[in-house]
Amino acid sequence: MCGIIGGLGYSEKAIVSGLDTMNDRGPDDVGIWRDGNTVLGHRRLAIIDTSSRGRQPMADASGRVAITFNGEIYNYRELRTELAVSYPFQTETDTEVLLAGYLCWGLPQLLLRIRGMFAFALWDDRTQTMAFARDPFGKKPLLYTTQEGKLLFASTLNALLQVLPRTPRLSPTALDDYLTYLAVPGEFSIFDGIHKLRPGHYALYQRGKLDVHRYYCLSFADPLKISEEEALEQLDALIHQAVRRRLVSDVPIGAFLSGGVDSSLVTAIMAQESGHPITTLTMGFDDSAYDERPYARQVSNRYGTVAVEGVLDRELWKHLPRLVYAFGEPFADSSALPTFAVAEFARKHVTVVLNGDGGDELFAGYTRPLAEAMALRYRRMVPGFLRSGIGRYAHSRPKLRPRLLNGVKQVLEAGMTDARSAFVFDRSLRSFRDELYSRDFKLRLGKHHPDDWYKRVWDEADGPSPVDKVLYGDMLTYLPDELLPKMDAMTMAHSLEARSPLLDVDLADFTARLPYTMKVQGVETKPLLKKLARRYVPDEVLYRPKKGFNMPLSEWLRTALSPVLRELLFSSSFERGLFDTTFVHKLAAAHLSGSRDYGQQLWSLMMLELWFRMYVDRDIKATDDILTPEIVTVP
Repeated sequence: MCGIIGGLGYSEKAIVSGLDTMNDRGPDDVGIWRDGNTVLGHRRLAIIDTSSRGRQPMADASGRVAITFNGEIYNYRELRTELAVSYPFQTETDTEVLLAGYLCWGLPQLLLRIRGMFAFALWDDRTQTMAFARDPFGKKPLLYTTQEGKLLFASTLNALLQVLPRTPRLSPTALDDYLTYLAVPGEFSIFDGIHKLRPGHYALYQRGKLDVHRYYCLSFADPLKISEEEALEQLDALIHQAVRRRLVSDVPIGAFLSGGVDSSLVTAIMAQESGHPITTLTMGFDDSAYDERPYARQVSNRYGTVAVEGVLDRELWKHLPRLVYAFGEPFADSSALPTFAVAEFARKHVTVVLNGDGGDELFAGYTRPLAEAMALRYRRMVPGFLRSGIGRYAHSRPKLRPRLLNGVKQVLEAGMTDARSAFVFDRSLRSFRDELYSRDFKLRLGKHHPDDWYKRVWDEADGPSPVDKVLYGDMLTYLPDELLPKMDAMTMAHSLEARSPLLDVDLADFTARLPYTMKVQGVETKPLLKKLARRYVPDEVLYRPKKGFNMPLSEWLRTALSPVLRELLFSSSFERGLFDTTFVHKLAAAHLSGSRDYGQQLWSLMMLELWFRMYVDRDIKATDDILTPEIVTVP
């Protein structure tokens, strides 16, 4: 796990300055490779072949092809055996396997053969081509920009900004998307002209022209004709294979064990596949209403893990500036706070952790696919004019408790329209755009709408059922746009590598082709995965209400963070011409009085303002405390 940077047309000194912003991503070594107008840079977190032979950037024997690589290739040993017939390996690294595979097979075939998480760039002097690629699901980030005939790419936005001669202009459409999605989605970034390479894509830059190609697409077409018992047996074997692949490491390795279904199953299989007791890392709350440690202990006790536990600080929000810096662009998922704390805690004990990311997306862990399955029947049974009226009423009601009632509300809302329209992501400030945005900002947006992104992904999906399309959509939006960037940024801030066995290509390809009726059964989330997990995990862990890392945003904003809210959203610096500040103040007043709950909306605006102060005004540093006098000036 590392940080990479490079490009064409930039000085070695400039690339080194970008490398200096990524110390946490690679504290073990730093390297530079140059060939004429081309510079590659690398910061290394040594995981496999930790000797100096694994230093990057790495070039072939001729010196004409070089690579800088971030990630892990889990099947590199099998590929190395195949390639060794014609390639004289000098190291035991997966990096050299990538280099050899490119030389022997070419980039498209290499990408189809490897299994792992990665972002890498290859310079081929023979064709004067820079090629760069990103893994199928977006575990590892890669951003790039082409300006004035130059190419620049890096693992982080901060590194790019450090190299560029001037900060690019803010992208109004990206800002609009952020205020719905809590993060900037897809191939966009908060800055005009800076792009993210989408998961499952590669790019070729040659003679000033950039061509982007898709090499991987998760397909739900052609569902398998298979019994549930046969499906469970194949899933069992594939998950064992996925975990086994991710146990290769020359440094200490452990598992995040939250007490949920996904992490518990990964931990159980990891314990079976490992030749020695594994280390599990668990953090909980001192409030039993949120604490999941008792469930994690059941799994730990069954498998004899070396259990390391901690308690999350009640004041997780104190170091928000560190999070703002780590993401580089606005990010408003509050679960980043406990993820940051858990990563910091884990790094004291291990260098690599396995987690359960991907289980919800592959196996229908959210209410969206369940609601769509029910809405399919509801649309057939109830006339459209009735569904429309019922749906509007349901939409006007606040979020309900318990979860089952809120699921009914979601079905009624989805049923009022077609499946494609129902798929859009109505969260945070999407419903407030007309009142929130200033006249000038609306003009800058033109016809753009945040729904465009989800509709575009929906149209890409090849599943035979709307439920399949919802599952595809979660894999191509929420997962790579929000969840994986959160895990990468928060773990890399502490030089910790996170691996996700459930995001294995072979496992995902098989699971996607299972009939959706296996993955969506009634109102139970992840029913198929839970049936498999019963072989390994106590029922008390599997069949219970999910708690997760839900932060008490609304309470914080009315109490400890009230001064921060007032300073960020009521001060003169908030007057940036983007919003109707009178409307924002009305939201804040209603929330502070307790008459309405606008916690997520206000949090999104606060995180945006913190980002502005760090990246535009430059009067907040990553090392600041959120409650220092420099930040909070209003009592």
